[in-house]
Amino acid sequence: MVNWVDGAIDNPRPAPDAAVRQAEDELEVGLPAEFLAVAQTHQGATPVPAGIDLPNGFGTAVDHLLHFEDTPFVSNIVAAIFPLLDVLDEGIIPFAADAGGDFFCFDYRTDPGHPSVVFWSVDWGVVPLAPNFTAFLNMLRP
Repeated sequence: MVNWVDGAIDNPRPAPDAAVRQAEDELEVGLPAEFLAVAQTHQGATPVPAGIDLPNGFGTAVDHLLHFEDTPFVSNIVAAIFPLLDVLDEGIIPFAADAGGDFFCFDYRTDPGHPSVVFWSVDWGVVPLAPNFTAFLNMLRP
């Protein structure tokens, strides 16, 4: 079971539906329902446990979910993609950050209606992780 603790935003509150729709419009994707069920309520939060074993033998941890608020801007789900536009393939959308500045992302390239989850690293590029957000949450470890 995953618990969520406040992380990237001060005084977090559930994200309004209008903010979520605006983010989806700007990102030009429909975010997965299982992600929104968590992220809308726990926007900017850190999961406990947060560790992830990567398939390449390395490990990392989820620092926080990206959020739908205006501030802090760098952790906003839409704003997070801007500095990565030159390095991310089209269809890779960040949804959470790790402590090292890399991202957990949805991969819409194969199935736009059901994105898989990948880890994007400046060092390794795209590393496949899970077939969906629920499977990703099941990978979290202490």
